[in-house]
Amino acid sequence: MTTPFNKPYMTGKELYYIAEAKFGNMLAGDGPFTKLCHAWLEQNTGAARALLTHSCTSALEMSALLLDLVPGDEVIMPSYTFVSTSNAFVLRGAVPVFVDVRADTMNIDEALIEAAITPRTKAICVVHYAGVSCEMDEILEIAARHGLAVVEDAAQGIMSTYKGRPLGTIGEMGALSFHETKN
Repeated sequence: MTTPFNKPYMTGKELYYIAEAKFGNMLAGDGPFTKLCHAWLEQNTGAARALLTHSCTSALEMSALLLDLVPGDEVIMPSYTFVSTSNAFVLRGAVPVFVDVRADTMNIDEALIEAAITPRTKAICVVHYAGVSCEMDEILEIAARHGLAVVEDAAQGIMSTYKGRPLGTIGEMGALSFHETKN
């Protein structure tokens, strides 16, 4: 099958698998294809546990819940990101603290993070923009010195790596995306 632009959009048995899910009444969560995807992600990223959500946004919201944020807690994040990154934490009452990005990567400038930390800071949320990793070694060192969690918004970084480690598996929590607009 091809699109009007003569580019294939099916690569194999997708329609067969869609029919299998439909006939098995497993169109929403925790069916055999979900379990296969969990296993694939765990095997291919080395993540201890992978769970599917309906969006990377909801995965970030779950991260905010798991961090047990309360109103007034601060989360450091890059000034250049999609609104979902900050909204996930704002919905819990946290205050986003924006740190400028590096011109060469468009990722959070690790040299500016420490100056943004206050007694109310609970986490650093990095965004691996366009599949390019943040400087995770330095960010993890800063977080460890201050007792902060690191959340990775790796929506645009599925199967991208930092020093051989899959993005989204380096911090305490990570969120990936299968959305068609991502890399």
